[in-house]
Order: sequence, then C-alpha cells, then structure tokens
Amino acid sequence: MAELQDRLAPSQPASSDIRSDVDYPIYVVVGSGPVGVRCAQKLLRHSEEAQVVLFGAEAEAPYNRVKLSQYLSDHLTRADLDNPVVSQPESRLAERINQPVTAIDLAAKTVIDATGRVQPYNKLVLATGSTPTLPEIPGITLEHVHTFRSLHDTETLIRLREDNRRICVIGSGALGLEAAAALKTQNNRVVLQSRARLLGGLLEEEAEEYLQSSLAALGVELRIGDPVTALAGGTAVQEVRFASGETLAVDAVVVCTGIQPEITLARACGLATGRGILVSEWLQTSNPDIYAVGECAEFAQQVYQFVRPGYEQVESCAAHICSGPNLQPVANPYAGSLTDIQLKIAHISCALIGAVQHGDQAVEAGTDGGAQRYSYRNRFKGIYRQLLVENDRIVGAVHIGSWDEANRVRQVINEQGAVTARALQQFEEHGHLWQQQTPLGIKEQPDSYLVCQCNAVSKGELCRAISQGKRNLMDLQQATNAGSVCGSCRPLIAELLDMPATNLVMRHARGIFVTSVISLILIALALTMPPAPVSETVQTDWYWQSLWYGSFWKQVSGYSLLGFCLLTASLSLRKRWRSLSYGHVDHWRYVHSVIGCGALVVLVVHTGFRLGENLNLALMLVFLAATTTGALVGVFMARNHHWTDLKLREHRKWWSRVHYILLWTLPALLAYHIMAVYYF
Repeated sequence: MAELQDRLAPSQPASSDIRSDVDYPIYVVVGSGPVGVRCAQKLLRHSEEAQVVLFGAEAEAPYNRVKLSQYLSDHLTRADLDNPVVSQPESRLAERINQPVTAIDLAAKTVIDATGRVQPYNKLVLATGSTPTLPEIPGITLEHVHTFRSLHDTETLIRLREDNRRICVIGSGALGLEAAAALKTQNNRVVLQSRARLLGGLLEEEAEEYLQSSLAALGVELRIGDPVTALAGGTAVQEVRFASGETLAVDAVVVCTGIQPEITLARACGLATGRGILVSEWLQTSNPDIYAVGECAEFAQQVYQFVRPGYEQVESCAAHICSGPNLQPVANPYAGSLTDIQLKIAHISCALIGAVQHGDQAVEAGTDGGAQRYSYRNRFKGIYRQLLVENDRIVGAVHIGSWDEANRVRQVINEQGAVTARALQQFEEHGHLWQQQTPLGIKEQPDSYLVCQCNAVSKGELCRAISQGKRNLMDLQQATNAGSVCGSCRPLIAELLDMPATNLVMRHARGIFVTSVISLILIALALTMPPAPVSETVQTDWYWQSLWYGSFWKQVSGYSLLGFCLLTASLSLRKRWRSLSYGHVDHWRYVHSVIGCGALVVLVVHTGFRLGENLNLALMLVFLAATTTGALVGVFMARNHHWTDLKLREHRKWWSRVHYILLWTLPALLAYHIMAVYYF
C-alpha cells in the first residue's frame, strides 16, 4: 500500500504535468463519510484498472454518520459504526485519513492536501457533505454550547449527558428529536426547544400531537413556538432566554438547527455553485472531470440532506465515470430522490415515507386536484397512521407508533402500486390496508421482497450472498450494503441468518435464562422428590431437625419466603408505575428472576418437599404454578431473538397472562396459611 500511495502521489508541484507516467485512471474521492465510502466502493467495482484515492478530513477511520444517534443512545457500540471501504486484499485503494484536501488545481488536475502533498486525478468526486448551521443569536459561541454532527461531537455529548443535569436542545428536526431523546436519562432534565412545529411542520397537527406525547413519555420536555433570543453566562452558557421573556437555567446547550452544504473547495476553484455544488443528471459539475454527490450537491435546485439520495446519486455518478467512450452507462441518469425520514429513537417508531406534503397544507380527503388524506388513530396505543393517495396510488405515508405494514407500504410507494377503495376504507377503520392474517416471516417472503429499503436490497440478493458464504451480519452488510444506513432491517437479516441481532438482545439475557432454567429444575424437584420423613427419634441430623422441625428456623424460612414474594411483587410494579423509573427495566427483570429463584430455594428449605394438605396443598400448587409460568416467561424473554422460528412472543404473552392470574390468588391463600399456623 505504501508503494501504491507513493505512485499515486508523486511529490511534485501542483502546477506541473505529473500524469504522463501512469497508464491507469486515477479516481480521487474527497470525503470519507457514508456517501464517499460508497462512491469509492462503486468505482472499484465498476473498473478493474482504476486506482481510487479516498481523502478523509476527520481523524477517525470511515464510520457511519447515520447511526450516531443510536450510538449516543447506547443502542450501538463504537464497533457498530465502522464503515470501511469493502475491497479485495490486493486493493487498488489508497486511504488518506486525517488529511483534508485544501485546494483543487483545475488546470493541472490535482488536489493538494493539508500536508502539501499533491495528488493527480483523472476524475474527481467531491463528497464533502455539510457543516452544522449555527443560528445568529448572542452567546452562541459560549463554552458548553455543542453541535451534533461528527463522531467527535457524539463522544462529547456522551460525556455531557453524564456530567450535566440541565440540557437544552435547540432545533426540532429529525436530528434534534433524536439528540433530545438520546440525551435524556433518569438523572437529568432535557428541554427540546422548537421555533415552530416539530420536523419543520411536515406533520399535520394531530400527528404532531402523537409525536409530542411519545417524546413526553420519554421524559423530554417540549417548548414549542417560543424562539431563543440569546444564550447567557460568563465564559460558559448558564441560561437560555426566549422571546416570551422567560428564561431557562442550563448546564449545556446542543444546537441542531440545520446544516449547510460544504462547498468551500468547489467555490475556491471556480466551480459553479448555488446553495450547493451545481450538478447535472450524471452528477457532473461545471467542470466535466469533477463530480459532486451527497449533501454538498445541488441537483435541479434541490439539496438533499439525507444519505439515501446520496447513495442513489453515487449509482449514476460511478457508472458515468467508469463508462468509456464506447460503453453505455450501467445505470440510469439521476432524476431526483424521495426524502423519507425515519426517526431513530428508542421506543418511538416514526417515519415519513414518500411525497409527504407540508403538514396541514395537504389536501383533505375527498377534494379534487391533489392528494387525498386517509387517517387511522388509536390514542390508547399511541398509534397514528396516515396515507396520501393520488389517482388511486399511494404517494406518501406517515406513522407514529409501530406499523407492521410500513415496509410493504414503502415498497408500494416506490413501485407506484395502486390501492383499492375497499383497502382504504379498511385502513381508516382498522389501521391496516391488507387483510389481517398471520404475518409472514422473512423466510416465507418472495425473493423480490425488499428487506433493506434504504439500499433496495431484496431477500433474493441476501440469500445469494448467504449461499456464497456470507453468514454473519457484517459480511452480509459488506457484500450487499443491507443494514448499512439506518439499521432498521437488521432484525430481518438476523432472522434470515437464524441468529440474534446483537443490539436487540435483552440485557442480562443469559443470566435470566440460567436463573429461569434453575427455577424450573427446583420446581420439578419440589413436585417429584419424596417428602422428608418425620422423625420421631433423635437419629435425624441436627441441621435437618432444626430447619424442618424447629419452631424458630421454621418461622425464619417462612417469613423469608413471604419477604421474597413481596419483593418480587414490588419489582413487577416497575413497568406499570412511571414514577418507579429508576434503572433500566431489564436490570429489574434480572433481579426479579434471581429473587424468584431464591424464593424456590427457601420454599424447599421451609417445606422439606412436603406439599401439604387441603388449602395448604392449594397454596403450594398455586405458588409452584405461578413460579413455573414466571420461569417460562423468563426463558421466552431471554431467547426471544434467538429462536426465531418458534413464535415465542405469542407463547410469552400467553404464559404471562396465566402467571398474573395465579399471582392474584396467592395473597388469600398466604393469609389463610399464616392464620392457620398461628391460630392452631
């Protein structure tokens, strides 16, 4: 690689002709974000001779910027962000990490990096992305005012979340919403300030109310319609001031007020620019040897601020670059993109799909001359769904809350599929377009089923990659790009592989599984072991005599068992009372299962494997049945993402209901048992 880099970057002045001694094309990509990495991959794939040089301005190796919100919220590890350029061992790729390009010489067809190194090119692709936009308000440059754009920013915000108790997030676009939710913990206060409507007013009022309720349930406070006029403090921010005259005491501020295309290089070398770098349908700039893709490119007066349009631009761009004078391009010219929004917030499923019109300006259902709106709502479950239909075709959709048909709806929108009046009526009444039936697992879907909507990767493509030896999530991602954008399709890919999606497995799954199995073994012993014999002589070992026949230790074990029962019952209130919100619910589940297992051990000590008679027998059987169902629920929860073919969720629901019913009978039987022991 060092030899290749030396050949690619001869140390000569930028103005000299340094291209005469190479007989292969050199393609340079400036920008190591997801779009730049994808472009480098496509160029290597389309051309068997070209050398590709990738410049990155950040100190880190290429990572997936799209997943930073999930990393901030602890749903992904640092390794999950890695986004290397997939290439063969004998790579024709040279990566220049932490070497920002500072100038472009159009006449010499070279770029110069910050170290002064000159790099020639045959074709140059600018994937410089964008930079955060800071509002022009007093105090914006104070300390503890942060942006959220890069991995470095994210690492800073992770430390900020743990060290600060009062945080204000300014801006309510997708990034602001994700940041506010990810920064909220049990020990801090997070206020999300929005100048006007959430998501820039893309949602109608009712849909926005559902989204606001979901955020409030996470503990995020909302301040909408009261613009920030100033940030105040000494050297560090201490107060946010609003147009209403009110103030908010803060320890830190996170600014998520939009982005602007990074066009400094393009403008300095004389390329045509508007808001972004002006490009054609093949993503060519005003210089035919220079292309621009991603957030820095402006096509048909549109700048796209999402990664999926950038990937679509790369397809056309790389095909055009690698098609020789006598070859036809292997892709169609770029014609624009839909701007789907998928919020990556824990416990909030929210998406805007297709051509969603601007909030309340969307045409009402039943009117002429525009899209018709059809809505379904379920306030009890916090579900809101909306379809926009034009000429009997779904052109857009919005959903707040889970929707198992969302992927299919997205596919219908992309394929411009028709929808019937009956289906729309069913949607408004019941919330689903197609007849309710047992949902097909990914294995039952046809090969044409799109698993990864962001990259248009079908089940058939994934199956072919699996048959070629790609048998884990990372290998499949590198081979097909599936799951490399938002990651929402990773559970489906994991199901196809018969393996768990690591980031979806419940915390302490192994511990809960082990304690549940031990509990089931103890229950089996309690039911099958012969009872301890009642000794009428002094031949019984002293410790068994004390435990099973001594009044003092009998009471100790009995009241210990009662304490365990009360403690496990109180732990179950964690998920029902919002005020009892300390700690993650999975930690409570683990403690619940450990205490349940301990209660069974004490039960054996207390009873000596004797089931009792009459109501005492009923108490024993109900207790064992309740712990059996509880242990089975623990097994199902712990293995839910491993045993993908067993429909464990339905089993878990059924056993949970039986468990709750049995628990309600325990207090009366316990009261009888205690009264009978002391009375008689």
